[in-house]
Amino acid sequence: MPLVQIILFIAFAVLTTIGYKKNNRNLMLLGAIAISFAFVGLDFLMGVDEGLSGR
Repeated sequence: MPLVQIILFIAFAVLTTIGYKKNNRNLMLLGAIAISFAFVGLDFLMGVDEGLSGR
């Protein structure tokens, strides 16, 4: 799991930087979604999975 967070954090940094330099809002938005999913989305999905499996 930490490896996925590191990869998504690097994707955030790259996409946001490229989007800022090219003045492309969609790339910056994609970077923001990547960082949000890295630190909130993964924990949320793991909690849903544990709840559905009945642990």
